[in-house]
This record gives sequence, structure tokens and C-alpha cells, in this order.
Amino acid sequence: MNYFFDSSALAKLFHPEPGSDKVIQIYSEHRNRAFTSRLAVVELTSVAGVKVRTGTINKEKAATFLADVAESADSQRFIIQRILDEDYRQAQTLLTHYAQQHSLRTLDSLQLASAIRLRARTNIDYFVTSDRTLAKVAKMEGFTVIIPEEA
Repeated sequence: MNYFFDSSALAKLFHPEPGSDKVIQIYSEHRNRAFTSRLAVVELTSVAGVKVRTGTINKEKAATFLADVAESADSQRFIIQRILDEDYRQAQTLLTHYAQQHSLRTLDSLQLASAIRLRARTNIDYFVTSDRTLAKVAKMEGFTVIIPEEA
């Protein structure tokens, strides 16, 4: 099976939180392939910062979190998709269709655009996100969605 993870779901691999068990289960099955966009790796740096600011983790745990992200990316534990010019165009189209009525945000539109482009070349069985707005829009775009906290 092929899974596309946005950053909200991918973060659950590196710090235990609701839904982590489901993400780890998906990741642990060797026949599964996990994809994400390059943007998700950048966003995980922000996630670590938010967790420190909110007191969820300390600076040492944040450093471990980021080191684990870097190691996973370097080892190709997940397959990272570059963001291309066509993704920006697709993201703009997605925002035109979904920002006003469904509150789709810019970075989420880029994540979804990357998944749409990947789906055109490789079958994506599931789009995995903890963001309910993004999940709703991904469903409208024809993805089967997993929200780890609900699985």
C-alpha cells in the first residue's frame, strides 16, 4: 500500500501523541510505502518549536525529535517528494476552490498538491492527516483519508 503523510500525521512518528499508534502501525508494515512532501520535513522543524514553546517537550527532546526526522529522511524511511512549480499552480487552484468555504490553508494546499501530482504517477491508497480541514478537502479531491486519531 502507498500512503501520503502530511506533517501533522508524520509528527506522530517522532513524538507520542493521540494517533501515534496508528501511524506507527502503518509505518511498521514492510510492504507499505510512505510518501511525504519536502514541505513536511520543513514543517516538522516548526512542530518541534511549537512543542518546546508550549512545554510539551524540552529543548533536548526537540533536538532528538529533529535528529530522528533527519535520520528518517536521510535513510529514506519515507520517500520525500520535491515541491515543483506545477505544485504551486495546483495549490493556487485548490485555494481558489476551497479556501473560502472550507478554510484550506496555503501550506496544506501545497501538501495536497504534492499528493495529487504523486497520485498521477503512483497509486496513492491513503492520504494520512490529523488536520480535519485538510482531510475534508483531500476527500473532495478523491483521496481515501485516514485520520490517525479516529482509526
